[in-house]
Amino acid sequence: MKNIFRLLKYALPYKWFLTLALVSMLVQVLVGFFIPYVMIDIIDVSLPANDFMQVIWQSLIMLGLALFGMFAGVVSAYTSQYISQYAAAELRLDLFNKIQTLSFKNIDTFKQSRLITNATNDVMRVQMFFTMMLRIVIRAPLMIVVGLVLALSTSLLLSQVFFITMPLLIISVVVIMFFAYPRFKKVQTALDNLNNVVLENANAPQVIKSFVSQPHELERFDTTNDDYRKVNTSAESIMAFAEPVIMMVFNLGVALILFLSAYYLDANNPALFIDGAPRVGLIMAFNQYSQQILIGLMMFAMIMIFLSRADVSAARINEIFDANIDLVNPKNGQKKTIEGTIEFVNVSFGYGDNGNHVLNRISFKINAGEKIGIIGSTGSGKSTLTNLIPRLYDVKEGRVLIDGDDVQTYDVPYLRDQIGFVTQTANIFTGSIATNILQGNQTADFDTLEAASKDALIYDFIEEQEAGFNYLVTAKGNNLSGGQKQRVSIARALIKQPKVLILDDATSAVDLVSEKKILQAIGALKPNPTLLLISQKVATVRQMDRILVLDNEGSLDGFGTHDTLINTSPVYQEIAKSQLNLGDQSND
Repeated sequence: MKNIFRLLKYALPYKWFLTLALVSMLVQVLVGFFIPYVMIDIIDVSLPANDFMQVIWQSLIMLGLALFGMFAGVVSAYTSQYISQYAAAELRLDLFNKIQTLSFKNIDTFKQSRLITNATNDVMRVQMFFTMMLRIVIRAPLMIVVGLVLALSTSLLLSQVFFITMPLLIISVVVIMFFAYPRFKKVQTALDNLNNVVLENANAPQVIKSFVSQPHELERFDTTNDDYRKVNTSAESIMAFAEPVIMMVFNLGVALILFLSAYYLDANNPALFIDGAPRVGLIMAFNQYSQQILIGLMMFAMIMIFLSRADVSAARINEIFDANIDLVNPKNGQKKTIEGTIEFVNVSFGYGDNGNHVLNRISFKINAGEKIGIIGSTGSGKSTLTNLIPRLYDVKEGRVLIDGDDVQTYDVPYLRDQIGFVTQTANIFTGSIATNILQGNQTADFDTLEAASKDALIYDFIEEQEAGFNYLVTAKGNNLSGGQKQRVSIARALIKQPKVLILDDATSAVDLVSEKKILQAIGALKPNPTLLLISQKVATVRQMDRILVLDNEGSLDGFGTHDTLINTSPVYQEIAKSQLNLGDQSND
């Protein structure tokens, strides 16, 4: 259980609330045990003596104790909820911060669905444990210990019942725990799989609908959902089995107390008589003490079951916290101003530890301010190549240099801050168009915001909206067209005024005229950024100063101007031939 105990540090800062929770819990437990003690005197002494004033007085004491216990219970419940909520919020924040630091390789290893489950369901289970810890975990031992002391001091004779009930309950808890723990681990893994199917469907509704693959996806979800149901049912069946077993032991204890009381009363045992009358109050009090003990044991049993479930979630959370970030920011990384010269020296790269190389021994040099087109067939490694420049991934072999220095020597946030990156899929966030663009530079003034939107050709659309830059964008930019989303993404990169600008097929949803205007606007930027533009269109890349061509093996097939490559690069020749048949190659 070391995993869950490791996360207790999130509850410790709230020491005043912890103290109040523990004190109020202790008061509530002690009050619960003191009431039967008063009841013994009422039934066995005051009533037989017909001392009704004493009965009334002692009844008022019991009522006052009950109210005081209720108040202590309310305080205990409030403080435990307060601590668990705040501790879980801090845990969730730290976990999110850790997820933010994970490299792309780490995310590929853990999977997005797993990280979602960690930040939601797993944290919720740990939060439930925090609540139980303060309301039950400490209360259960208190009830058992105090109950045993009072029960033994009340009647050693009747205490024989514990020789049967306590071993039965302990054995039941151990057996339940043995079978429950591995099942809870499978439940969380099955939930990861379920989240993965939902996430994939939520991220690709257009593909699913356009290919009419809803029946397939429904069947896929049904299979995964059924797997989760089976695993969860298996785990919950242990919980379902636990309750009747515990209640059986609880009721057995009550029956045994009544049996022993009847047996010893029939035998005229003096321990159960006072002044010749049966000690009914003592028997009732002992029964309540034993019930309190069994309730404590029952709580303890439920705690152990919940603890095993929470420990599984805690282990998964700690696995994220303990993850080795393979992409490390160098100590005292350099923060010199980047000019924009980029050089690849025998670079090779592959995804995963044993993955095939996507890029193979690539070498080239790009001068600062130069405009480079990147082209190649699907899967040739074009996006991967550009991902290595801002260190989204690190090379397996070789070196990537910027201004003659290895990118691994730069301070990572500083390096990325000087690189504008427009991804292949336009990622738009919920909020206004302004907040989406200003993600590139949150300190930019309005003039810079306006200039970036004009250069990206999204300004006219913004002007048409009544709210202007405050026009609200829905999740994933669903109220924008594909071209508008790409233009917002381009504006986000341009507002950084980057020294290196990477457009990963970022104009695919933009018409040729608009694309040409965007590229002209980028070319007019001062100072000129080094531009790397990935495109499948020869008509686009031929506008660049030079073109870098990758083959299907992730190797460099050619690097030069359009006129040079059309004669020297087989891959470029093939692509150009297939596209230029639609028009005259000589036309720009």
